[in-house]
Amino acid sequence: MSVINKLVDKLSEYIRLKGEKIKLDVIGQVSKLLAHFVAFLTMGLVFLFLLVFLSLALSAFLNALLESPHYGYLIVGGVYLFVLIIIIILLKTNKLQGWLETFFVNLSESIEQENVEE
Repeated sequence: MSVINKLVDKLSEYIRLKGEKIKLDVIGQVSKLLAHFVAFLTMGLVFLFLLVFLSLALSAFLNALLESPHYGYLIVGGVYLFVLIIIIILLKTNKLQGWLETFFVNLSESIEQENVEE
């Protein structure tokens, strides 16, 4: 009987350790995904500030070039309106979602490859 008890103890210990390993793997995956998300969020915020300041500079340049206090702002605003219309069209045709899904699948695959290499 003691052999069976030892076997049951070893088996339960193995299952417990396997569960801990799975838990740690999930935590590792989530932390890497969160790190990538924070990095992309930070890059997006910096890009947003860059876009705002470059837009203001371009608008001021166009105002000086066209000798008008407002035409530069209207032109840059029109460009953004055009970009917004293109984004709306891409959203309605589901092409943007497809591109984003492909991007995130590739990102998760690259994270998995990093885990395998470690």
